[in-house]
Amino acid sequence: MHFIEHIIEPNKLLLAWQSSDEKYRTRYIVAELNRAENEKITLTYFVNTEDFRKAQSKGFESYPAFPDTTKTYDNVLDAFMRRLPPRTRGDFPQYLEGLRLKPVVQLSDFALIGYSGAKLPTDGFSIIHPFNNVKSACELLIEATGFRHIKKNHDIQINIDDPAIFSKEFNETTQEEAVHITANGQHIGYVNRGLLPTFLDWMRTGRITGAWIEKINGMPGKPTAYIFVKISPEQQKV
Repeated sequence: MHFIEHIIEPNKLLLAWQSSDEKYRTRYIVAELNRAENEKITLTYFVNTEDFRKAQSKGFESYPAFPDTTKTYDNVLDAFMRRLPPRTRGDFPQYLEGLRLKPVVQLSDFALIGYSGAKLPTDGFSIIHPFNNVKSACELLIEATGFRHIKKNHDIQINIDDPAIFSKEFNETTQEEAVHITANGQHIGYVNRGLLPTFLDWMRTGRITGAWIEKINGMPGKPTAYIFVKISPEQQKV
């Protein structure tokens, strides 16, 4: 088991939405959570983006607690923390280990939302830590998106600790650049769209020093595969 050793406290998080319709499984980036200097967290919808318009065409309206997509909401942290188990719960250390965070880790609630993804089985929302402008070493646990659908159609055989390889490609389904994940010579999924700019930069600058299959979770017929990724510090320009 690998553990995250370097916590990156985010200055922003992305809110993604995914339709429950099996035909439309793209995660659309619909809003941003920003961390103000006073540590208050605001939410702003990306109403003028292509992602937002596409999400609306697939049924997205708003995050239920914040229905007016034209305004910026203040103090939204508590609404998203309710998507996570409380820190006081007896099995909270086991929850952290599942995220590959050490039980003694020191991190803010805002960072915890980002590292956890804050997913619930009852809706299509998730949170993405974009790791934007990270210059230091870091580690992250990412889901290989699309793994379940690929495995439905292919006999994928992968094991814990199999090395994972990232490569850039054009995704015909989304009609945009994508980062393809391969393990044991098999295509197993993609990097989350909210992490694309960061991963493309890390690939371009050679900062990905290792990646492995960390765990395979999920119910029968709905497996999810997670990759542990190690990133080196940014090289100083001379």
